[in-house]
Amino acid sequence: MHSKDYQKTILLCLISFMLAFFLNMRVFNDGVPGWKQIITSDGRGYYAYLPALLIDHDPTFSKVTARESSLLGYPHYKPGYLVKSGNHVLDKYFAGEAFLLLPFFLLGVLFSFIAGNDINGFSFFFQLFAGLGTLFYLFTGLVFLKRILAGLHIRAVVTAMTLTFILLGTNLFYYSLWQPTMSHLFSFFAINGFMWFTIRAIQKWSVKRAVWMGFFLGVVCLIRPTNGVVVVLIPFLAGDRNHLFRFLQGVLAKKTALLAMILVFLAIVSIQGLLWYLQTGHFFIWSYQDEGFNFGHPEILQVLFSYRKGLFIYTPLVLVSMFGLLPLVLRKRLQFFSIAIFLVITTYVVASWWNWYYGDGFGLRAFIDYYGVIAILIAILMNFRRSTAGIILSLLILTPLAALNLIQTWQYTHQVIQPNSMNAAKYHHVFLRTDSTVINCLGGNEEIADYAVNLDQPAGIYENDFEKPADGWINNTVVETPRAYSGSHAGYLDSLHQFSPGIAVRTGKLFKMPAVCYVTGELMVWDSLRGASNGALVVLSMDTLTPGENWWQGFRLNDVPQESCKIWRKCKFSLMLPEIANPQTILKIYIWNTRKKPMLVDDFRVRFYSGR
Repeated sequence: MHSKDYQKTILLCLISFMLAFFLNMRVFNDGVPGWKQIITSDGRGYYAYLPALLIDHDPTFSKVTARESSLLGYPHYKPGYLVKSGNHVLDKYFAGEAFLLLPFFLLGVLFSFIAGNDINGFSFFFQLFAGLGTLFYLFTGLVFLKRILAGLHIRAVVTAMTLTFILLGTNLFYYSLWQPTMSHLFSFFAINGFMWFTIRAIQKWSVKRAVWMGFFLGVVCLIRPTNGVVVVLIPFLAGDRNHLFRFLQGVLAKKTALLAMILVFLAIVSIQGLLWYLQTGHFFIWSYQDEGFNFGHPEILQVLFSYRKGLFIYTPLVLVSMFGLLPLVLRKRLQFFSIAIFLVITTYVVASWWNWYYGDGFGLRAFIDYYGVIAILIAILMNFRRSTAGIILSLLILTPLAALNLIQTWQYTHQVIQPNSMNAAKYHHVFLRTDSTVINCLGGNEEIADYAVNLDQPAGIYENDFEKPADGWINNTVVETPRAYSGSHAGYLDSLHQFSPGIAVRTGKLFKMPAVCYVTGELMVWDSLRGASNGALVVLSMDTLTPGENWWQGFRLNDVPQESCKIWRKCKFSLMLPEIANPQTILKIYIWNTRKKPMLVDDFRVRFYSGR
């Protein structure tokens, strides 16, 4: 087989594998996730522009919200992607993904019309073509990546290996199939497209290539404006000073091409301003209400090394790719500084976002946008010595990392790895385990506070050592015992006393309405028997949160299953509550001993924080 045939064969195999996996999971499977959840999570917000504007002609998104509510079965559904700007409702997400999905949305309209299905934006063909559209951009992004590597003089066999590992060895695989309408795969496509057409423009500056550069840079920014930092990669893509200077001279000499590039770029990014004007009457607006960056306190170590979502922990292939910088340091200083500056800036920006782990998800998903750059570093590393031994060594290192990614993908999709509250103890407890005992075995809840929450001053503090009655506490099942952690009393739970002492407080006493509330809690726990508390839940509930709607949430008290007994240990939790509008709502927090085995709780402390 000719060396270049490796690339085509690998691409065809990857395309066939991903397409077959997608169709089996989404179309021919009647269970979860099925076709009804192809457009899901944040993807609903990125996609919502299409049905709202093209079907409903409704920039308020009210009809889209009603259909989503019906589809999900949530009568009180409130889309997280809709925010208010004054008296206007707008979609906080940028429109780049909707722009790219437009042809596939129109295919959904056509096939729905032919089949006699509802043309509502969420029926079968709309969901199907949204998923197929995502795969199209994934595969096109891989094709661009293949061409980029060829332009950088990477061997064909190394390119074939790189394409395989960047897909199967990272969470690009997960987001291609389980949450395809998140924006990251579209950014992966657009950034790779920009890099490829930049290489082409550097080879020969022309109006056509300048237009494509402007188009892809515009799409990059229309999806996620912070990704515009890709322009820092131009010196890297040039290769050396001579090519860079020759490119810049060509740009200045042929101003018609430069003007065409700028006009196309502005035409693409102006789409967002027009949509904002349609929704609010203003061309420029900060759509992420009550969210933002903490540039003075970036969580860089957490982003890279945390067991919660750390990039190098859940995608160690990215860590290995950093060694691809070494050949550049030795031989290509301009390329090294260009790509190093890019990596530093992107990491700093990602780590500065208020929710540095980006909510629920598998791994640090914000870096998927840049996996084309990561793939280039992997290829440079494997291509460095141009030897068979180097290829074999790369396979020995990268294959186990790809296997680890696939195992952890399985764990995440089977409720073994938690979506947002992992820590070192949890990670080590389930590491590489796939037996049935680890499914949904982890507990705890460790959310960080929303950007709008004021953590400087608690809105309320409720502490109880159970030695005497305390305001706001229901001290049922308190007993006198020499085993108490402090004093002589503790909360006792067994088969006859399933519910611990807990708080019951009227929310109007704590907050001004409407209220955004963050809760932190800690308590001491003592198991009389081995594993007595393993079935215990921390329960938070609110009655009449809105008229006709109550709210309840429960999660395991223990982070990991416990086998020790007759020793006191501390359990902690923290989470955001849903928005509270009714000052008469009663908020309760307590422990529910579902397994009814004997255990004690003591020194229960809860703190409430409200929005700024």
